[in-house]
Amino acid sequence: MRDFKGCTALVTGSAQGIGLGIAKRLRAEGANVFMADMQAAKVADAARTLDPSGATTASCAVDVNASASVTAMIDAAVSRFGGLHYLVNVAGGSGTTPADSIEDMSEEIWDRVIGANLKGTYLCCRAAVPHIKKSGGGGILNFATGSLAGAAGRSTMTARLAYVAAKAGIVGFSNQLAMDLAEFGVSVNAIQPGFTLTEPGARIYEQFQKLSEADRAAMLARMKIPPRTPEEIAFASVAILAQGADRLTGSVVRVAGGALASLDLKFTDEGLTPLGRGVRVEPQ
Repeated sequence: MRDFKGCTALVTGSAQGIGLGIAKRLRAEGANVFMADMQAAKVADAARTLDPSGATTASCAVDVNASASVTAMIDAAVSRFGGLHYLVNVAGGSGTTPADSIEDMSEEIWDRVIGANLKGTYLCCRAAVPHIKKSGGGGILNFATGSLAGAAGRSTMTARLAYVAAKAGIVGFSNQLAMDLAEFGVSVNAIQPGFTLTEPGARIYEQFQKLSEADRAAMLARMKIPPRTPEEIAFASVAILAQGADRLTGSVVRVAGGALASLDLKFTDEGLTPLGRGVRVEPQ
């Protein structure tokens, strides 16, 4: 198991929600955390809240769909903390423009969602990998979705066709990158977090509240487990990173079970799937 003390982790999409939860958890484990998000003021406030001294946290604004912005983010993280060991790609989302059918899916919406998720993950990994190698190994965790098999009915996914396509691409990308980086001691995994109800003010929470009461009830009824919390996903995410490349890499980790944040986790190999090796994580 890896020890995060003295290491540097970069978390995109960390102004709020899952990304912020992961940043908190990594800092609690002893890592220096560089936080990045499109919301410059909000991510700066979040970093100051985690560590008012600024000794173990720093932040910057980033557009993960823009190569120059991503390069500047990585350079800032390395300059601030002297290296980079871990990258967590949370930034993405299904956008804010509803597109429930392929007829509604304009090229502009498609390109924006694919860019924010799949291209953004590629750009962040491309810029980070040389530094992670130089640090002697580490880990990358990319965010997929629990809806890779598709989703029916109204939900918080505003452009679900593009979103699911992008997330499936992230899984394939992660599988290949894991193969490419295995010899360097760098783990690469994808996580399927399922529906996570974030705090008020975060995009997912606001999208959920915009649904009618009937649609919210129907969405929750389709789930076999209650909504996750950012803290639970953060606990699982850091546990995945802690496994190391020799224990867990090239896997799609599906978060299942309840009350993950307060329990030890069990990783169960589900064998090869069309999207790579499946691993289920649940309480012991």
